[in-house]
Amino acid sequence: MTDISSDLRLEPCDVLVVEDELSLAETISQFLVRGGLRVRTAHGAASALRTASITPPRVAIIDYQIPGMNGLDLAARLRTDLPMLQTILMSANNLHFDRATLEKAGVKVFVNKPMPPGPLRQAVMRLLQA
Repeated sequence: MTDISSDLRLEPCDVLVVEDELSLAETISQFLVRGGLRVRTAHGAASALRTASITPPRVAIIDYQIPGMNGLDLAARLRTDLPMLQTILMSANNLHFDRATLEKAGVKVFVNKPMPPGPLRQAVMRLLQA
């Protein structure tokens, strides 16, 4: 019997997608995978923290409204654990955060949903190169 967590450790992760809307998480993930990226998904804060501790991502795409805590708080928590993590925060609500608030949480890019997948992938690629 194989331990799942040991399997996850074997594969590096480029992007962690944290989105509670399952179909949107799958759409974003598939688009990024077709672009050659290694992607993990989580549907809430607890699973995101667990996944990131097992397979640290280089970039996180986090929805603002997720189960467990808001996306801005999750970004800050992940940044504490993974200081080099690059984060994109997204929201379907018309939220506005000042640059200092986003920077304090480690958010490099904030986008309103829906965001076309092409520009989202371009933002991820820029962050991977940073």
